[in-house]
Amino acid sequence: MRDQKERVKTIESIMKNEFRHALAVNLITQEQHDNYLQELNKLTSYIYEKYKDDPSFYPDDWDKINNYYEKIVALDFVRNRTKENLEYSWLIEM
Repeated sequence: MRDQKERVKTIESIMKNEFRHALAVNLITQEQHDNYLQELNKLTSYIYEKYKDDPSFYPDDWDKINNYYEKIVALDFVRNRTKENLEYSWLIEM
């Protein structure tokens, strides 16, 4: 199983690229872009801090991550390939 922090970095990178793309092609506003990044940063910062010395996740945190994933894949502007990459990178090992 891959390191959990590596998986958080993967989802962070995928979503930052997706938000940047959506802004570039005018699918979202700058304010929405900033809000999505802020939410992503809040989740990833929490995970990085909590698990800086602990390699395993607790069930409550898996729930937070899964809730974020469910919210993201429900967004209209998120491309199908991004959804598939998230599923492959993230959920396959949950």
